[in-house]
Amino acid sequence: MTSQIKELAEAIACNGISIRTTNHAEISHETAKLGRLWQKFYQNHMGDLPEGEDIYGVYHNYESDDLVGAFDVVASWEVTGEPEASNAPNPAGGLVAVNIPAGKYLVFSETGNMPNTVMNAWEKAWEYFNDPNCEHTRNFDVDFEHYIDGNLEYGQVDLYIGIK
Repeated sequence: MTSQIKELAEAIACNGISIRTTNHAEISHETAKLGRLWQKFYQNHMGDLPEGEDIYGVYHNYESDDLVGAFDVVASWEVTGEPEASNAPNPAGGLVAVNIPAGKYLVFSETGNMPNTVMNAWEKAWEYFNDPNCEHTRNFDVDFEHYIDGNLEYGQVDLYIGIK
C-alpha cells in the first residue's frame, strides 16, 4: 500500500446510482447496502459504458464522521459537460449527479481482487487517520474510490480521502 498527497486541480462531474448508509450498517450482511449498490451498478450500467471507463465510488453528505453518522455513496462514472441527472438522492430510482470537488486528498492505492482491495485501502486509511501521530485531518466533505480502467473485479483502486 502506498499513500501520497494529491491536489485535484479540477472538479470531476459524475453520474451514477446512490444509497445512504453508515459504517455500522455495513458490518452486518443483513443491513449492508454497498455490495448491493455495486451489484446493481454492474448489472444495469457497466454494459452501457465504454470499455476501460474509469469508475468512481463517491462518498459525500457526511452526517458527522466515519464512526457515527450516515453518508451517501454514489457508484458512478465521469461525465463531460452538464450532468444529466438530479442532485436529489435517487430520484425515482434513477441517476444522480455528484461532483468530486477540486482540492487536497491523501491517496491510498491498492491492487488486487475486488472488493477485498477496496476494503484493504479503507482499513489502511482508517488506521492512518486514527493514529494519534497522524499528520493530516479529514475534512469529511467528499472522499472517493477511483477504479482504474473500470475494472471492478481485479485491478487498481485509488482511495482519495479529502484532507484540510
